[in-house]
Amino acid sequence: MKKLFLIVLSILIFSCNDPVFYAISTEELPLKPRIAGPSTNFIELRGKLYVAAKKRVYCYENGVWIEFPVDGRITHLAATTNKLYALMENQIILFSEEITKETVIPLEDQNIQGIYASEEILFIGTSNSEIYYLNEGDTIPLPIAGEFSMLCGVASDADNYYLCCKDNAGIFLVSKDDPGTAALITGSEDKEFTNIINLNTDSIAAMSRGGILFSVTPNGVIDEKRFGDNRRATSALGIFTSGTWTDGVWIKGENNLLLVGRQDLTNSTTTGYTHGYVEIEFNAEGKIIGEGFSEPGKIGFSSMSENTNEHYASSIGKRGINYFYQAPDGILFASLNHGVWSYRERSTGKFTWNAEE
Repeated sequence: MKKLFLIVLSILIFSCNDPVFYAISTEELPLKPRIAGPSTNFIELRGKLYVAAKKRVYCYENGVWIEFPVDGRITHLAATTNKLYALMENQIILFSEEITKETVIPLEDQNIQGIYASEEILFIGTSNSEIYYLNEGDTIPLPIAGEFSMLCGVASDADNYYLCCKDNAGIFLVSKDDPGTAALITGSEDKEFTNIINLNTDSIAAMSRGGILFSVTPNGVIDEKRFGDNRRATSALGIFTSGTWTDGVWIKGENNLLLVGRQDLTNSTTTGYTHGYVEIEFNAEGKIIGEGFSEPGKIGFSSMSENTNEHYASSIGKRGINYFYQAPDGILFASLNHGVWSYRERSTGKFTWNAEE
């Protein structure tokens, strides 16, 4: 009996040195998400954070979630400076601030794929290779020279809007002075973009499916940084800043992090995850200064506490992330296919990724 005990003890000791067994040992029991089911992108409007799932809109303010039932399933949200829009069963809905009244935005093309807003303009992409913009309640088709496909994101700087399209279609430039015209940005075609984002007022960045980060200007796109060979980027892009809390992460001056959803081409034999996200540092001017993309929790300046990469690998590192957003109170949220997760302090006193309760 004693011999058997020693054998079992030896197996446990050696197993703990195996990365796979160690990853399993660090797993945290997944919680039941408060916002369950496939969730939409996050939108911030007037200091409040909005997300939708199934037939409900959820509003987050001062650490409290309030939910509003609606009459249909919402697949996408967008917000101009003062208005909240939702894509609901091939209709675009304009909500009141209390989510109690709604107005249907007229559009003859009922094959709406996505809605994106920047400042005062709402852009609408359809599966019929058309892009519209909303002007004083009227939906106007945007003339696009050449072929394009699915609209996947919109960003803007002081002078222009940048419309990002998937499937090698490129990025189109729309002047704020004349939003009725669009032109393809030189060198942006054949890049298979997944999304586009503002790093600051005058710095625009876009990711390609192949894991390449580009800086975007009216004159062209510039290859900045690349993932490793076995990784690919998803449409999830987000910016992590200092927010209002510092106990969960180490803050490095005025610099921020760009978070990018990932999906490896091959399974990792050491950790067993293919999803999650990576991060890279950029400064207040929007210039990428990180040497390369790194996994969360490996170094001090991260969206996670230092030396917590094992928790990342055993939690959100195994999950596909659709969208990121950091709320005004500093809490980092992620939209997954089965609900909303957050990185926050739990009842254990530790900051961890888990379902938002």
